[in-house]
Amino acid sequence: MGGLPEGGFGSTRSLSMEKHRLGYVAQCLTLKIGASHTCRVANATPARLLDLIAQNLAELEEILRFNENNGIHVFRVGSGLVPLASHPVNELRWWNQFGRDFDKIGEIARRSGQRLSMHPSPAGASLASARPEVRRAAEKELLYATRVLDMLGQGPEARVVLHVGGAAPDRTTAMDAAHRMLDALPDDARRRIAVEHDDRTWSAREVFPLAREHGLPFLADSLHNTVLPSDPVIPLDELFRMANATWLPLGLRPKHHLASQKPDGPPGAHADDIAPKDYREAVEALEVPSDFMIEAKQKDLALFKLRRMHLELAKPRRAAQVSRV
Repeated sequence: MGGLPEGGFGSTRSLSMEKHRLGYVAQCLTLKIGASHTCRVANATPARLLDLIAQNLAELEEILRFNENNGIHVFRVGSGLVPLASHPVNELRWWNQFGRDFDKIGEIARRSGQRLSMHPSPAGASLASARPEVRRAAEKELLYATRVLDMLGQGPEARVVLHVGGAAPDRTTAMDAAHRMLDALPDDARRRIAVEHDDRTWSAREVFPLAREHGLPFLADSLHNTVLPSDPVIPLDELFRMANATWLPLGLRPKHHLASQKPDGPPGAHADDIAPKDYREAVEALEVPSDFMIEAKQKDLALFKLRRMHLELAKPRRAAQVSRV
């Protein structure tokens, strides 16, 4: 890089990477793979599903080896790792058939200290629906995601991130439904949950008490906090402190989501990369060592770009230190 990127950081205060780790979501653009191949329900024969699972696990292994070789310690596994895992069409006992594959992949993650997570879509799993069939489907999706993280040998820091969901028929009724669902979930569907606020319906100030009451981590999202601010507004450092208050008592390193607004997109749309200003503000708001999941369209490439920014910023400081010796 020939100089600071446009809109660069300015001061290097509090930007040490020892204070935080960076991760990315699901697809590795460098390798051009994503471990999420799927098929239509109509084509989901046992043979087809077995082939897709094998392909996805092979790609996940390749991604985690790539992460290991590049010192990346945070990664979100795509929910499509096992296609249609929570759908009735998939009757495979895939956890038995691919147990050795999961063991091998999990060993890569453990030896390199990779913290994994999953994040079902709101359509696949959320908390506030009053419809029994939707709640049953969500429970099955959570059981699947928990099993994946268990089979990969992940500790309790590995979480399945959930949104609250919609607000029908009204906000009070919907939040009450979310509380009841968390109370009713079996432990294997509940013990890995982290609850996140969103950018359309539920602000951080509304979601934080839900997580705290149920002893679950609250996951802070910088972009969501901007697009759907709380009333009163929560500054970023306070948002992270709120999250810390739910992770740290569990003995877990906090994890937050970091994204930038796409300049020409609708509110909440993720940009290709993380804007330098957004990154600087997030890092300076940290009070304890934490992890950032980068939610950017450029995935691992966005992560590497942030690292290059750090190297560029460190050059003047290193040169100054050498000149004083």
